[in-house]
Parts: sequence; C-alpha cells; structure tokens
Amino acid sequence: MAFLTIDEASEMLHFKKSYLYRLIHERKLPVYKPLNGRVLFDQEELEQFIRKGKVSTRDELNERACDLLNNRGGAK
Repeated sequence: MAFLTIDEASEMLHFKKSYLYRLIHERKLPVYKPLNGRVLFDQEELEQFIRKGKVSTRDELNERACDLLNNRGGAK
C-alpha cells in the first residue's frame, strides 16, 4: 500500500490542493490522518475514486439498455 502526501495527490490527479481539501472536508475523498494530523492518501483508493466517475459511451449505454430490456421478461 503506497501513501501519498497532499502535494503528491495533487500532482497525480491534476487537482489544486485547495480542491482536494474541499473534497476531504465534504468527506467525498478517502483520506488518512495519522496522529500528527498530516493528510495521507492511499494511491489505489484515489484511482478507484477517479474510476467511479467514468462516463459511459453511447455504445455502453445502448448495450446496457438492450440487456435490461432483454432480461425484463425472463426473471419472474
């Protein structure tokens, strides 16, 4: 498990530090604060956070819609 400082996370995500602090304050971003109060991030959790915001393509949306319509009548 690799931990990043606020500066490293800011550089990795291309976010301003102030924006990261806002996300932390709103509890939208996973963070660790050891006893000295220093903010640390788990690199894998930051990557998961970014992946959750994926916008689906039209093809992916159409495929999901077809799957939902095709499976609607089968499950009773």
